[in-house]
Amino acid sequence: MEGEPAATLLRLPDVKLRAVYLLRDGLRIELLHYARPGHRGDAAPRPMNQLGLTHLSLRVADLDAAQRDLASHGARVLADTRIDNERLRARAIFVCDPDGTLIELVEAKR
Repeated sequence: MEGEPAATLLRLPDVKLRAVYLLRDGLRIELLHYARPGHRGDAAPRPMNQLGLTHLSLRVADLDAAQRDLASHGARVLADTRIDNERLRARAIFVCDPDGTLIELVEAKR
């Protein structure tokens, strides 16, 4: 997309961007790359108590396999966030995408 009407909708004059949509099981995630005006901020993970969107949470069938697969594709695995909660029969960990978005992976046996 380039120029209008995207510039008005996004409040970015002279915008040029590429959108990619990931679809699965009725869920759609939109990923955007801004060629113009570029991006703002850095790729540091956002604090969980910051206002606004801080993370996405995805349920996975096999946490270890998902973690290995994402790491092999460049995701930053935050190993210090890993939990194994036997009482809830759940395990979880955070990874970061290249932009610093936190993604919580949860394996729950329930």
